Amino acid sequence: MNKKLLSASIAAILAATLSACGGDDGRNGSDGQDGAVGPQGPAGVDGSNGANGADGQDGADGQDGADGVSTVTPKGLKRFATAPLGAEFTGIFVNEDGKLFSNIQHPSSSNTTTDSAGKVFNVGTVGYFNADVNNIGDIAALDFPITAAQKETVQSAAGSYIVLAQQGDNLADGNKMGDILSANGSLIKSSNDPDFNGAVSDGGTGYYLYTNWEDRPGSMSRIRLTDTYSPTQEGMLDFSSVDGTWVNCFGTVSPWGTPLSAEELYFDNTADWFNANANYFSNAEAIAEYKGYPLDRSGNWGNPYDYGYIVEIGTNNTAATANVADVEVNKLELMGRFSHENPVVMPDRRTVFLSDDGTGTVLFKFVANAANDMSAGKLYAAKVTQSNGITDPAEAAFAVEWIEIGAGNEADIENAIASFDGTFADAKHISDAQIQAFAEFKSGQDLDNSGSVAANPFADERVAFLESRKLAAAMGATAEFRKMEGININFGLADTWWNNGAADGAQAYMYLAMSSFDATMADGAGDIQLDGTHGKCGVVYRMKLVEKDGLVDINTLTPALVGGPYYGDRAANRCNTNNISNPDNLVILDDGRVLIGEDTGNHENNVIWLFEDPAL
Repeated sequence: MNKKLLSASIAAILAATLSACGGDDGRNGSDGQDGAVGPQGPAGVDGSNGANGADGQDGADGQDGADGVSTVTPKGLKRFATAPLGAEFTGIFVNEDGKLFSNIQHPSSSNTTTDSAGKVFNVGTVGYFNADVNNIGDIAALDFPITAAQKETVQSAAGSYIVLAQQGDNLADGNKMGDILSANGSLIKSSNDPDFNGAVSDGGTGYYLYTNWEDRPGSMSRIRLTDTYSPTQEGMLDFSSVDGTWVNCFGTVSPWGTPLSAEELYFDNTADWFNANANYFSNAEAIAEYKGYPLDRSGNWGNPYDYGYIVEIGTNNTAATANVADVEVNKLELMGRFSHENPVVMPDRRTVFLSDDGTGTVLFKFVANAANDMSAGKLYAAKVTQSNGITDPAEAAFAVEWIEIGAGNEADIENAIASFDGTFADAKHISDAQIQAFAEFKSGQDLDNSGSVAANPFADERVAFLESRKLAAAMGATAEFRKMEGININFGLADTWWNNGAADGAQAYMYLAMSSFDATMADGAGDIQLDGTHGKCGVVYRMKLVEKDGLVDINTLTPALVGGPYYGDRAANRCNTNNISNPDNLVILDDGRVLIGEDTGNHENNVIWLFEDPAL
């Protein structure tokens, strides 16, 4: 056969194989034949020809072909590592020496296989990959695990996984790794859920590794590492000075060297904190247990406005202190109260972008009044506009505008929070009517068509910081995001861009993981109207950093990587194994490539992916 014809044939076959999910419609049926000419009229009278018969009706369209099966990994995407059965990868963090920290959260207790170092992954595990991920070059992709031994251990395409600590290990302070302690230091429970990692210098050649334990109440451990990563398992932090923490999730390290831990608040409706029949009420009971309050609800009860913030670890430079018991902590209430997943501080050292986990959530931005000082500033919520007429999640981009929802300082807001201390019977909280009134006051608009603009029900702007998501929605922000997870930059790349001049420097990018884009992102209503057919597999958005009014900003969300296809009839691996599923943690390497960690039940083994964005 002619080589050109052969190539064309192969191309046609590949095009058919790689076509999108639906098959082509069947061809239209052929038109009917023209009718016969009518007979001639009687003699002496010119008969006219009979009219042509009507065309036959088109045949019915053929049925759509069956969905094709995609076997192609998206361009630029490689499998870097796989987690043991039952586990997700959490706490992805690249240290200054290129070591990649990552935890094994809640692995299956049935795992029995030992790795090459004799470790079994059947409890929560803190560890790292002993490779410089900033200099790994063009690695070969890791195959998906098949055998039991591969499925029950950590597999990696670059460097082996080194265990630093596991749940239940003895600590130097007398506690055990993963202990959840009450305010008086007594043991409440042991957690299997390590999350965020943040490493800071110990002032010499080693590091302190801070690790969240994502529980109710929350906790955090600290390990001291030498320059060779020899660990000393020091202890668990004391959070009693801030009334404890809640579901310590992902986080980042600030440019000034303090870990920023995100509290993931599940109370969309604060009134449920005092409703014994509400979902998650057991979590409010957990806080009462932490505080030592009576669980029969006969006395004092936890203040709901004490939780749902970014927690700064090691204020006043105590993150690098020699004694773990001396580490100071502070909640950054001005960054808002909602289901925080991650804060990321921009190189202007004033702007912080904040992701909000859950269903019907909001993208937030905080701008401090002064660099390196988060104690005063303004909170903003995003209003997005979708590409006109485009619902395909791989195409649909969003323009971003910002609505200022509040301004304040930390001292005033903390005083406001204290005013809600009380008993279960008191049930003190900001009402929906007060939220609506503040929305009108702040916007200067009659939002409920009552004929007048309401006054501020308070002497400060506490509503913005204590009921951030509800207020944002009331003021017209987009409250439709679904499972918004990690948001991050490579600070070095962004800092170089910023300090070389926004107009002339190399451009830097921020990425945002959306674990799912179904439900409120695909319900056909509101600002976001995506096709959610494969929404259970998630999407990663790219945001170009821009300069605006002397600060770092963004004005678009563009899809960089879309998961799927989704196969709902499968018992396992319902999201295609050659693509992302429920992306969660994100970090950006020095070469601009992105590491994406999964939190998914739609892959039998969760994956860390290495993604080289082909659009850049």
